[in-house]
Amino acid sequence: MLTIYGTKQSRAGRCLWALEEFGLAYQHNPVTPHTGGTRTAAYLKLNPLGKVPTLTDGDFILTESVAICYYLASLQPTPLWPDDLQARARIYQWSSWATTELEFHLTMWIREKRGNADAALMTKYLENAAVSLTPLERHLAASAYAAGATFTIGDINAASALAMGAALLDMSAFPAAKSWLDKCLARPAWQKVQTLG
Repeated sequence: MLTIYGTKQSRAGRCLWALEEFGLAYQHNPVTPHTGGTRTAAYLKLNPLGKVPTLTDGDFILTESVAICYYLASLQPTPLWPDDLQARARIYQWSSWATTELEFHLTMWIREKRGNADAALMTKYLENAAVSLTPLERHLAASAYAAGATFTIGDINAASALAMGAALLDMSAFPAAKSWLDKCLARPAWQKVQTLG
């Protein structure tokens, strides 16, 4: 049985989305760092960093949300994980972009808000996030989805990052990205995840 640890508000959200898209049976343990749930001895055996998400599949343990999504996509044939090498390359590209470019700035904004909340620094993080949207906007002006004409795991990885910050950014400056995000978040699997812990 697959078990995913973490809440929809964390990076585990993209893993929950993938599980729902693939129709895989799973157990959900909505453990959070804020309540100390990731600092228990039992959890630290699964993820020594005490972070979420963590996936277990029998004795197999995997951390890092994008790696988990790739693993889930590989468990059965699915159009969300195409065989075409160039489509796969686009999945890798936009998944990497989501975590190293966009998500970084949004995560720093959230951490700053929870701390001393330096307004100038928070503004800078949002400005940087907006700059990082420029290549996605350019790409989506010519492509329906991250990897081409159809929705893939690359869209899950990228859209889940943008969903975290879309309300903080002026999305009118990025009409192609906004249209794509709206399409992605309208999917039944994403809607199902919003009902979870």
